[in-house]
Amino acid sequence: MEQATSWRRSSKITTKISSLQNSYKSKSKYLLALHSCSESFGIAVKDTENKETIIKSEVFNTGRSLSNKLFSCIEKILPRKSWKQIIRISVAKGPGSFTSTRLTLSMARTISQQINCSLDSMSCFHLMAPRLYKSININQAFQPFWIKDILPRRGVVAGKYQLIKIHKESNFHEFCEIISPKLIEDEKEINPSINASNNIEKDIISLINFSQYCQNSKVCSSWQKTLPIYPSSPIDNKNL
Repeated sequence: MEQATSWRRSSKITTKISSLQNSYKSKSKYLLALHSCSESFGIAVKDTENKETIIKSEVFNTGRSLSNKLFSCIEKILPRKSWKQIIRISVAKGPGSFTSTRLTLSMARTISQQINCSLDSMSCFHLMAPRLYKSININQAFQPFWIKDILPRRGVVAGKYQLIKIHKESNFHEFCEIISPKLIEDEKEINPSINASNNIEKDIISLINFSQYCQNSKVCSSWQKTLPIYPSSPIDNKNL
C-alpha cells in the first residue's frame, strides 16, 4: 500500500517536472502590438499557437519618460528571451506625441529587421474608427465619415474612414482609410465628422486583432515601409 502511494506521488512529481520542462521549451509564436501616440503606452501580446490564449495587454502611464521605460514595459508583458518567437509586430504610427511615436516605431522597426518578421502599422485615428463609428446613425454605418482632432495653434487634423467588413473569426472591423490624418484648412469640408477620442485599453486590442487578421490573410508587411504620421510637420512631403 505504501509502495503504491509512493509511486503515485513520484508519478505526480515527474508529471509536474515534465510539464515545467515543456513550458520552457515552448514553441509559442507571438503577435506584439505597441501604441504610444498619447502619454500612455499600450502593449498587447497574443500566442498564435494557443487558440485558448487570451490576449495579454497592459497600459503604462509613462508620460514623457517613455525613452527610459520602453524596454522594461515590454519585458513586463513579454520577457526579452521570448522576443525571437515574435512572428509579427503591429504599431500605431500617429498622429500623436512626436517623441513617443518615433521611439516606439523605431524600436518596432529594429526588432522587425533583426528577427525578420512582418511589421504592420495603422494610424491611431484608424484604430479609433471601430469604436467611434457606432455613434453614427445605424443607417449610415457603411457611409464615409471623418475623425478629427483640434490642435492648439495648429488647426484641425482629420482622416476619412469607411466600414468595409466585420471579420468575426479575428474580431477585426475592417475600415478603409480613405484619407490619412492630415491638416485640414477648411473644417467645413469634413462632414460628417466625429471628435477623436483616445482609449488605449481598447485600441491596443484592435491593433493586435488587426495583426491577427494580417497573419490569417498571409499579408507580408516590410519594416522599411513603416513610417510615422506627422500632420503638423514643417516639411511638405509632396515637394520632396
